[in-house]
Amino acid sequence: MKIVIIGNGSLGDSLIEYISREGHNITVVDEDRDAVTAVVNKYDVMGVCGSGASVETQREAGVESADVVISVAGEDELNLLCCMMAKKLGAKHTIARVRDPRYLNQQSFMESGLGVDVIINPEYEAAREAGRLIRFPAAMKLEKFAQGKAEALEIHIGKGHPFVGQPLIKFKSKYSTNVLICAAKRGDNVIIPGGDYVIEEGDTISVAGSRPDITDLFVKTGLVGKHLRDIVIIGGDGTSTYLARQLTDSGYKVKIIEQDREKCEELSELVPKATIICGDPTDPDVLDDEGLDNADACVVMTPNDQRNFIISMFAQTRNVKKIISRLSSPTFVKLASNAGIDSNITPGVLVASKVIRYLRGLVGMEDHENSGQLKSLHKLVGGRVEALEFDVAEDFDALGMPLRQVKLKKNLIIAALIRENSVIYPNGETALLAGDSVIVMTTNENLCDLDDILL
Repeated sequence: MKIVIIGNGSLGDSLIEYISREGHNITVVDEDRDAVTAVVNKYDVMGVCGSGASVETQREAGVESADVVISVAGEDELNLLCCMMAKKLGAKHTIARVRDPRYLNQQSFMESGLGVDVIINPEYEAAREAGRLIRFPAAMKLEKFAQGKAEALEIHIGKGHPFVGQPLIKFKSKYSTNVLICAAKRGDNVIIPGGDYVIEEGDTISVAGSRPDITDLFVKTGLVGKHLRDIVIIGGDGTSTYLARQLTDSGYKVKIIEQDREKCEELSELVPKATIICGDPTDPDVLDDEGLDNADACVVMTPNDQRNFIISMFAQTRNVKKIISRLSSPTFVKLASNAGIDSNITPGVLVASKVIRYLRGLVGMEDHENSGQLKSLHKLVGGRVEALEFDVAEDFDALGMPLRQVKLKKNLIIAALIRENSVIYPNGETALLAGDSVIVMTTNENLCDLDDILL
């Protein structure tokens, strides 16, 4: 497909990185000539220097024949304008980044009334992920499938973890569990493990199953700790606003520490149930005075990676039970992980997952007979594993065949399927039926349709 991306900030760069792996023809538009030159040299893309709100610039970028235009410039209104212009010029589909919390309730209108096909909001997506991690603190990352009937979560295997030394072939019988270990990272290697894989200290594993089954496993192994109630959020931007609203509405006690007085006043209006503290969150005295050492969780959400890393490291010295940090740079993500701060949220990856799911859905409609619609896509293990959810259609090539007879691609596993609201963990005798939802874990990319899992 022909894709035009307007805006080359940190989010634009993340999108280009992941979308370029999909084999699309990409043109990047930005007013910063040096930024355009850098991205053209880094990736196999075309570049146009100019304003995305200019008709001439959009025409130069080939918007008139574009399949998808994605606008992720700095201002919400500019992104909406760029998408509206692109649709008028002939672009088939448009995606706009809209971040302002005040626009959240207007999303359906913007999508239907302004001709924008998809609204993406990195701050809202980051807040949703942080909220899930607070509700299930044993996880590094947690994603939901089939309206929450099944989940996939990442766990870091630290020193003394009960899973250390467990071969996967004996895992289910040892713990009398139905959950599946479906991906593993050891050092720099990421694999879809077989039964002979033995879990070691330092591994990161992905677990798939229903929430009751996963909770049961964690209770049996003593991994379910105290429920988090007192939450300190560092930074007062849109992510913090979305998260604080979620948490306070669910009965959590929330305190937000923000240095900018105007933002504090705005937060007081936007999140009236939260306690707003105006102070420098990099000052240890401020954090100590505001009771960080008594907090159950610290969520660090400033726009600066270095600041987030430093504050997270300080929170570790105060024995905070759960530390969640927003980090955009892969370098800081790796540093944080090495330092034991493993619940890191990268908004660019979250948004890239949503955009890629949409793009593959379009490819699937063009290139396939819809044997299995792609419903959701999540990037796990630092973006190196994909968790995909497909619907099974009546024309699926392996419909009704026992899985032991189905030839699947390598580095791929069917983790679970949902049938009539029940989660089924498949074995060799299980057959996929029309109407099932199937969760697939793989290190392969570019799976657009359920038939793509077959050899």
